[in-house]
Amino acid sequence: MPTLRFAPTLEPSGRRVAQARGGVLALFVLMGACLATFLSRVPTIRDMLGVSSGRLALLIAAGAVGSLIALLVTGWAAARFGTRALLVWSSVTWAIAISLVGLSTEVSQLWLFSVGYFLVTFSMAFINVAINAEAATVERHLGKAVMSQFHGAFSIGMALSLAAGALASHAGVAPLWHFLAAAAVITTVRIAIVPLACLDGSAQPATASATLGGPFATAKAEYRDRRVILIGLIVFAASMTEMTAAQWMALTVVDDFGRPEAMGDIIYWVFVVAMVSVRWTGAPIIARLGRVVSLRVSAVLVVAGLLVFALAPSFAWVPLGAVLWGLGAALGVPIAFSAAADDPTRAAARVSAVASFSTVAGLLVPQLIGFLAEVVPLRDALLVVSLASVTSFVLARAVRVDAPLFGSQRLARRRAERAALAADEAGTGYAAYIGDDSAGGPAAGDRDR
Repeated sequence: MPTLRFAPTLEPSGRRVAQARGGVLALFVLMGACLATFLSRVPTIRDMLGVSSGRLALLIAAGAVGSLIALLVTGWAAARFGTRALLVWSSVTWAIAISLVGLSTEVSQLWLFSVGYFLVTFSMAFINVAINAEAATVERHLGKAVMSQFHGAFSIGMALSLAAGALASHAGVAPLWHFLAAAAVITTVRIAIVPLACLDGSAQPATASATLGGPFATAKAEYRDRRVILIGLIVFAASMTEMTAAQWMALTVVDDFGRPEAMGDIIYWVFVVAMVSVRWTGAPIIARLGRVVSLRVSAVLVVAGLLVFALAPSFAWVPLGAVLWGLGAALGVPIAFSAAADDPTRAAARVSAVASFSTVAGLLVPQLIGFLAEVVPLRDALLVVSLASVTSFVLARAVRVDAPLFGSQRLARRRAERAALAADEAGTGYAAYIGDDSAGGPAAGDRDR
């Protein structure tokens, strides 16, 4: 049996680690497919429920509370029951939840949609924590940084699922049957892969009590650090940029450009592909430009994409806007999380702290865009995201390593050099610095090294 063949182990062989790496990559693909299954049918869901964009935003935000509640207990559950069990249970819960969402569109019951979407976000939070834990385990055994590849696989899963959603929409398949089919396929494959992906995944009940409260409990001391708060605001802005595209781009194509749902899915697919392309090559880009410049270039690209998308005189400009938006949205979150983890002694708490900003963005952004869409066209409402990009641009210096939060880093170095020189002059006498070797000081040529 697969479970016996891939039994939990704390000392895996190189071959077993390679197998787990493939399994975790597959789990990330499936998680991306889970998220995009819902996103690919948002316009149809809105119409079948008979609600406005603002009302849909409220329903989505209410459902997203599930992820917030789950976040408080996911660490405890992973320790108490183990990631293997967590992945199986959450997979089944997601299958039931997405089926309830599909059923709600058939019977036009808003309460059923809220319950279903609450369970969707609740189960997705558990899936997210469990597979990221397994990804970190694989990365540790490999001894090299491969986390970005796992998150790239997530985006690939989104792209594939969006394509499936576009085909289902074009063929006139109702969300209920689409979601039932997706639930059956994704859940079956995921449960089969879990034993392969989990090297250990066993319960650790001794540490369970310390993980209650989620990132908010872990990070409460970090909220007093100004740098952490500024990085958190960058994460909020970056998450807002990505979430807004995920939830509203396809609907904008349908409402404001008069295109079918399948075309909305294709445009969002273009956005995802652009984002994935940059994430796969993100490490050399950041190494070449540095964090601050990379973050600011990303912000400029997002604003450019938003302006093209929102102010496009014709639909022909929309794909270009989606590409620019996707290119700009790719690196904000990775850069911010890397910056939060700079201090290894405080990395876990700081990452938890900035992650909570992303959770809050998920609760606020849908409502904000939805309410604005009640008074202006939806594509005009999307321009509010440009404010988030301006925030990232202004606060970009917060992601520098061991540097002042504000002010020029070059100027700070010059001031430090002048201070050191003044201190040396005060200690050895000015004559030591005019080339008088007999005074025991360095020669003039040595000062410039």
